[in-house]
Amino acid sequence: MKLFSTTGLLDFFTPAYKKPVDDHIIQDETTTRLINDTERLLKRMTDNATGKNERKNIRRRQKDWDIRVKINYNYIRLIVSDTKNSRSPIHKRLRIVCHRKYIKSSNGMGKVKEATIHYLKDGRMHVRSLLNVSHFKGILYGIHQLDLAYVGTKTSEVSLERLSGHEQQLKSEQANDIRVLVQEANRYVQAMDTLSIDPMLDNRLQRILTHVGRLEDDFHLFDFEDKHTVRRLLREDMPNLMGAFFALSKKNQMEQRDNVFVSLSKMELSLIRLIEHLEKTKVERMDHVMRLQELRYGSKTDSQDEE
Repeated sequence: MKLFSTTGLLDFFTPAYKKPVDDHIIQDETTTRLINDTERLLKRMTDNATGKNERKNIRRRQKDWDIRVKINYNYIRLIVSDTKNSRSPIHKRLRIVCHRKYIKSSNGMGKVKEATIHYLKDGRMHVRSLLNVSHFKGILYGIHQLDLAYVGTKTSEVSLERLSGHEQQLKSEQANDIRVLVQEANRYVQAMDTLSIDPMLDNRLQRILTHVGRLEDDFHLFDFEDKHTVRRLLREDMPNLMGAFFALSKKNQMEQRDNVFVSLSKMELSLIRLIEHLEKTKVERMDHVMRLQELRYGSKTDSQDEE
């Protein structure tokens, strides 16, 4: 009798510290803000780097978490911990250690030596892996950018690589959960903030994200075709357009700016039409509910009043 599938058997023999962390451990609001704050700190350190390869220790303390970044000539270490006052339901400690790229590399980045999360649950301490967990891709790319910045790589090159990394992550995200796609799309747009994007284009991108955010809660009311349209816009159309735009020289970017603006405007109009359609659907749904209520309870109430 076959007790395990191949996948199940491999999972059974995989050490706990190599298994990816469960989503519910890291998807609460406090942990999401912790991850975003860590990305911002890494970006700020990258922007402020002088190009000199030097040691650096940075610590950022907040009410809910504590972030420490240590750079030496061999490694970049990131340690993030919930404080005792953290509002996160499960307190945790993240530890990521990456080789400097010139010491040991993998896939064009400094090789990850350790990427683990330690947390207390059910009275026991657990250790899980952060590798291949989409929520932490931005942090790993942030460490990579920081590594490059400390050996003098131009900020524009770092920013383009960061944008490309987020583009790949967005396109690889196959989840049906619209919230996951919206989160990745926000990260993608945020990655443009050091590329001197034209304010007109930036404003249009922000408007697109705002419109998509309005669709999240009622996304289940759309039919298959409309859901596909929104997912394709986030996963393919927007990153393809902006990725191609930023690959151009500054001169060609200026020439193509108006065309890109028109394309983004069309995306926004498409989302506006979907929002209007959604509101119409909700009104029709409300009317239907009211008709049912009238059929079920209206006649009884009328007959009782007559008595």
